[in-house]
Amino acid sequence: MQNYGRVTPRILSRLEGILGSENITTRPEELLCYSRDSSIFFHSPDVVVRPRKTDHVVAVMKIANEERIPVTPRGGGTSAAGSPLPVAGGILLDMSGMDRILQIDLDNQMVLVEPGIVCDALNEDLTKAGFFFPPDPASSPACTIGGMVNTNASGNRTIKYGPTRDFVLWLEVVLPTGEVVETGSKTLKSVSSYDLTRLIVGSEGSLGVVTKIALKVVPLPEAYSTALFIYDSVESLARAALRVRRAGMVPEMLEFMGEATTRVALEYAGIKGIPEGNFMLLDFGGSRESVGTALEKGVALCRQEKPVYFETTLDQAYRQSLINARKAALPALARLKPSTVMEDCTVPPTKLPEAAGKIERIPKDLGIEGFDLGNFGHIGDGNMHPTFLFDSRLEEHRRAFLKALDLLYGGIVLPAGGSVTGEHGIGLIRAKYVGIEHPSTLSLMRSLKHLFDPNLILNPGKGKGGPYPLT
Repeated sequence: MQNYGRVTPRILSRLEGILGSENITTRPEELLCYSRDSSIFFHSPDVVVRPRKTDHVVAVMKIANEERIPVTPRGGGTSAAGSPLPVAGGILLDMSGMDRILQIDLDNQMVLVEPGIVCDALNEDLTKAGFFFPPDPASSPACTIGGMVNTNASGNRTIKYGPTRDFVLWLEVVLPTGEVVETGSKTLKSVSSYDLTRLIVGSEGSLGVVTKIALKVVPLPEAYSTALFIYDSVESLARAALRVRRAGMVPEMLEFMGEATTRVALEYAGIKGIPEGNFMLLDFGGSRESVGTALEKGVALCRQEKPVYFETTLDQAYRQSLINARKAALPALARLKPSTVMEDCTVPPTKLPEAAGKIERIPKDLGIEGFDLGNFGHIGDGNMHPTFLFDSRLEEHRRAFLKALDLLYGGIVLPAGGSVTGEHGIGLIRAKYVGIEHPSTLSLMRSLKHLFDPNLILNPGKGKGGPYPLT
């Protein structure tokens, strides 16, 4: 086990002297709130600190590094992988209080923000000026920009705009030693240094604590056109999505939900009159002239896979209700069983039909009563979120879940040339598969971790350089 220091009364006194007693807590009921994310894991910190500025983070990290106390950064806590959970105890760094928009510079297509700003809150301000930050995870009403940077979050619009990393221009980062560094440039183009910005993006808080972020923003589309399809099999749905991609079309969104997920998500969103089946949402954004033509072509392509139902709309309120239903997939499924675990995998688009069908059959292959699955995700870029539904209080179900992970990643995703995570990160749940997917570079990733964090205090046990054994 790593020889970590402890949070003693002396350490608490030093932290109080820096942040004030109102910004730290050791109350058991508050620590409990920070002991979970949306995964099945539970790990409690010894103390929660709530920095309000970069200087606070610097001081905390200097104390932690000096005393070898583990530090776990946390944003909105919406992770489904255990990424913000303090597996070694120590200090939990709640970054949600650093939530200001520091600058909006639309002439230069840039905003400067603190990491605790919530994604939808940022876009609410930008939309008023006709701009937006495109990455759009389902958790956008709650997830923070800092969390999105640390996981390289994507979401519904990734097929057109790309993930978070494509919009991060510059970062202010506090290293585990307390040193402050700036990476990148507050310009739309720069190749004047090694791309440390892209190294930090997606590092899951294991290399440094992000305290300021400069993001590129883009103008909102003038108009949208939308189609909804219902297919009798997930394989035919995946083939339809592949037809759209092969035609060179770039939709705003190309989303799907399996039959079980569709049923509960539409009910959750209050949408009636759509038959049961596998749901696909095809959406185009652009000029008023272009979106109608694009939709007509997209519908013609998708109808070749013989949907049992389809409809088109230019009505923005109805479009938003369909998007809301897709975003409600996880909370809708979570009502079905005591335990809900959303996974995150990608496969090459050409492997989608076969992989999606195999994933749907995992519960049947396991043959465990009461162990189910709902699938949904970003079919346009091969990113699926198989969500296992079970009761973690039952030993049989816990064993089935671990076996299901091996079937998903070891038996389906990796043999298909896919990846164990497309946008949620490694966290705790996928740590065992990193070396399988990246056998030739795991040691290099670990060397990078040691370079940035010699004492291994920052989010230990997680990230691309893990897992680091804690026992």
